[in-house]
Amino acid sequence: MMETEVAGLSLDQVLLVPSESNVLPNAVSLATNLSADVQEALPVIGAPAMTDLGMAQAFAENGALAVLPAGGTQLQDVQTMVADDEATLVGVEVLNEVDAFETAVMLHAAGAKLIDFVLDDNLDQAIESLRLLAQQVPPLTIMAGPVADAETARRLFETGIDLVKVAPLPGQPVYTVTTTMAVAEVASEFDAGVVLGVVLGAGIRYSGDIVKALAAGAVAVMVDTDIIGDTPADDLFQIAGGLRSGMGYTGSATIDDLRLNAQFVQITAAGLAESHPHDVELTKSAPNYAKQ
Repeated sequence: MMETEVAGLSLDQVLLVPSESNVLPNAVSLATNLSADVQEALPVIGAPAMTDLGMAQAFAENGALAVLPAGGTQLQDVQTMVADDEATLVGVEVLNEVDAFETAVMLHAAGAKLIDFVLDDNLDQAIESLRLLAQQVPPLTIMAGPVADAETARRLFETGIDLVKVAPLPGQPVYTVTTTMAVAEVASEFDAGVVLGVVLGAGIRYSGDIVKALAAGAVAVMVDTDIIGDTPADDLFQIAGGLRSGMGYTGSATIDDLRLNAQFVQITAAGLAESHPHDVELTKSAPNYAKQ
């Protein structure tokens, strides 16, 4: 993973440096470990804001995971998804409320594989709930966020959770590349034979952004309607193709290879425009490549 002394870099301010490569895109592995117990075939997580039962099923059918939003039919949806196959990947959102521990235990018992624990101003309460969950409810995979700084990430990893979700907070922006690198560095300090990781939960608009996020140290990214439309299976297929192309471009056969070997170069806004298709007439728009 690239070291940088430049603070405050976001995805649209960097490009990956191409490397000599013998890696063909169709030979690339897109598998990623969210924890010791949960592996995805595609390193994306569907955001709660866009996820209903149908979306969660589409993600699971394509080897990924989407997070069902808190409340409503959440419990029923989890039960529906795992009714035919208990190994189905399904995530659930849990709010930082006084009954968060009991809610998470109930959803895990119903078949949820990942808890997306939503942090708020009461960080001490959240940390206590997360510590209880991590210690008493194995093998539940736990992600907590949004987190915008490395020190908060360290406090969260100390509870025993698996993943920290990097995303902006009110008055506290996230520089998607720099902050991901910093939190990934913190995660690496907790090397005790367990898998700890970072999920970038903001700024993803193109498949190339996902490649950059993984290169910066993320194990997966959270995606929403900026990149997923009404046909998620088609969009996930295109994301997989873009990832294979980008990883082949850097000579990376696996996501671990990409994280270890990739190098960034800083670019200007004009350079970003040049890196995308331009001055061409599209006869049909790609499903997840609408001009932003």
